[in-house]
Amino acid sequence: MVFKQAYGANTAKNYKLQYNFYFSHKDNKTIIFGNTTLYIPFDDTLFLGVKIALKDSTGKWKENSFMHKWPNACSTLKQITGNAWTDMIYGLGFNHTNCPIPKGFYLAPGIDTSILKDSNLPKTFLYGTYKVYLYVTQKNEIVGGQVVIVEVKRP
Repeated sequence: MVFKQAYGANTAKNYKLQYNFYFSHKDNKTIIFGNTTLYIPFDDTLFLGVKIALKDSTGKWKENSFMHKWPNACSTLKQITGNAWTDMIYGLGFNHTNCPIPKGFYLAPGIDTSILKDSNLPKTFLYGTYKVYLYVTQKNEIVGGQVVIVEVKRP
């Protein structure tokens, strides 16, 4: 997996959960840096959603190739990230690994994306370029979102 780009889902909106991440490619590693501002706690009253677009052979995005939404956002994210949870949380600058994550400003000292091999994410995926839109909702209102563009290469 090659992490290409990360950006806020809709920077014109003043979301209650704000993510500002970017990738640094150095020494054959990809590190995630940035910050998070939580105006509300990230807890299990929230829903976690994902919409994935696939780039087709003409370079256009085929939107909504995969969509899913989970209740209990914090616990669900903890389950999805599995053994990578602790490294991910501390790498994002959060000061504890329990749900909920309190509101506040968090500066990410950095996460090596190779930790995702220890997560519960699928280990095999069709090769191609994907635009992954991760979002969080509260009472059907989007309160935060992040877009990550990832290229899955053939081994």
